[in-house]
Amino acid sequence: MRRTLASVTVAFFVWTAGAALAAETARHQIVLHKYVVTDQQGLGGEVFHLLVPKEWKFSGGVSWNVNKIPPEAITTYTITSPDGRSVIEQFPAVYMFWSDNAMLQQAHMQMGFTVLQPMGAADFLKNAYLHYRRPNALDVRVVDSQNLQELAQYSVQVNQYMDRVFAQISPPQFPYELRSDAAHVKFEYTEGGRKFVEDFTAVIDYLVIATSSLYGPVQSVNWTPVVSSFRAPAEDFDRNIMAYKIVVASRQDNPRWGVEYTRLAATLTREQLRQQEAIFQRMQQIHKTLTEIDDMIYEGYQRRSAAYDHMFDNYIQGLRGVETYRDPVNNSDVEIPVGYENAWTNGIDYVFSDSPNFDPNVSSNQNWHKMKREQR
Repeated sequence: MRRTLASVTVAFFVWTAGAALAAETARHQIVLHKYVVTDQQGLGGEVFHLLVPKEWKFSGGVSWNVNKIPPEAITTYTITSPDGRSVIEQFPAVYMFWSDNAMLQQAHMQMGFTVLQPMGAADFLKNAYLHYRRPNALDVRVVDSQNLQELAQYSVQVNQYMDRVFAQISPPQFPYELRSDAAHVKFEYTEGGRKFVEDFTAVIDYLVIATSSLYGPVQSVNWTPVVSSFRAPAEDFDRNIMAYKIVVASRQDNPRWGVEYTRLAATLTREQLRQQEAIFQRMQQIHKTLTEIDDMIYEGYQRRSAAYDHMFDNYIQGLRGVETYRDPVNNSDVEIPVGYENAWTNGIDYVFSDSPNFDPNVSSNQNWHKMKREQR
């Protein structure tokens, strides 16, 4: 992971007059930096970017496990509040397998899979993942649980597109079906004598495979939960939930990198390249010969924020939704969860105000341009 040369600073504040309101104004300000996570080990280029509160610490990124064929790209990160008490976390994917065939179970266990019967996303978080991730949690209570149908549909659409890319290089040898499920579950628990609140979001992709054997048809399921969470002491959770929403809403995955990764996996599956040097040579070849990506995949990725936004609005009262502003300097869109009418940028900083008369060019030596809120 690296920070961009020109870190984007986003400032939200309420424009007020008079020194008596200065303290109240400061209370409504937040500064954000744009982080770009790049793949420095394998394919190169941007994997995703997001906005992070200025005082919060970002660590993590993308690493590769080239001992697997195809090699596995692992995305993990933590974003920690200044006092270290609140943490936004992206966990590594978990690879699960299930079949009634004992030999298949044993073979997949040797390949590093966890053998477990498939569950829906909410049940997985409640019955398996919390205890796995927080083994010392006591007095666990489910505060809120919600299925995220839009997020599941988004995941299926992306997977179907990537599946077509994969099949062009390595056609499937057996019938299969792609499914997805998504949910968030908010827990309250005690750990080390302190009460915590943690909100987990899980997206689970299922590959249901039908094969034949001497004893008849055999069905097996490869299922992969990808989980993120926001955890804070109970007294801090509501105060910092906006930071979590900003991070989630602002994340934009790069579909070009996703297509490159899929083509790499398909190529290595077909050719069974087993030498590390050959694997990385193939990565570079695929990167150089990448063709244009269908507009559909871009549109699918853009729907990710909207799918997440319903999760927040369901259980956080008074939280505004994501809105898109057009940056005329960089010719790009900026998505942030606010609702201010007056928005300006100087190409690096972004200022949002509730006042219709606000103009940052007044008494300023910088050149500010007004941004328009786009209608979606």
